[in-house]
Amino acid sequence: MKSIYRILISLSLLVAAIPVNAIENEPANDRSATVQRNNADSIAASESATDLDRMADEAYMRGAPQDYIEAIRLYNMAIEKDGSSAAIYYNLGNAYYRADSLAKAIICYERALRLNPTDKDIRANLEFVNGKIIDAQPTGGISNIIVEKSMQMLSPNGWAVVSIVLFVAVLLLTAGYIFSRNIRLRKVFFFIALILFIVNVICIIITINASSVAGDNNEAIVTATSTQLSTSPSTPLDESQKAMLLHEGSKVRVIRELSTPNDPRVKKWIEVEVAGDNRAWIDAEAIEKI
Repeated sequence: MKSIYRILISLSLLVAAIPVNAIENEPANDRSATVQRNNADSIAASESATDLDRMADEAYMRGAPQDYIEAIRLYNMAIEKDGSSAAIYYNLGNAYYRADSLAKAIICYERALRLNPTDKDIRANLEFVNGKIIDAQPTGGISNIIVEKSMQMLSPNGWAVVSIVLFVAVLLLTAGYIFSRNIRLRKVFFFIALILFIVNVICIIITINASSVAGDNNEAIVTATSTQLSTSPSTPLDESQKAMLLHEGSKVRVIRELSTPNDPRVKKWIEVEVAGDNRAWIDAEAIEKI
């Protein structure tokens, strides 16, 4: 019993450290939005409060190509003025999609999801646009799928709260087990505490992984129409130096940036990870971090 109690104390220290990172990922200026879906492609605009947002919404709803460009300009101005939010990134992504900029749309939807990971409309539009790019996006392993599904249920903060509540319940049940004189009741307390403890550990793992995904600043999207990756930080000179060809909208993970002289004539290269364990070098101007 003492060993179990020591485990619970260690677990409490871990739980106490989780919400700090999770809180940092909450939207600072999220606005409620009325989603107006288009049956053809599930892309919509939403209403917002500020004048810039209202003007951008009006430009978007007019529906002409130049109006989408104007909406993009106004939404970006609103972000610079009022800060980012899931709602405005969602609207900006819609405008980029209408302007045939798939990569920029994906970037905006990804940013919106990090601010509000449980929003089904954002996720639906992201999946829709990802289905239009040339390169298939890897689904990841079973752990990535579990984390993604769990983030659709609750935000990192939400999972942290669940973990804390479960931990408190385990402590109370443990206290009941220790101080109760009824043998049958002690058994009930013990088994319920054991089950909740296991569930709590699972929730803590989900919380840590969800917080890590939400705070990941190393993912990037290919914004160039296509770009040739290289096995070395230089333009491939022959077939042996060519790694792979990526197209607009592909997601990569930045590993490291090669330090180069502060000379605009010198191309900057970044080492990236593609589709799991494949690493190569890419032109820094061909990608944009999420």
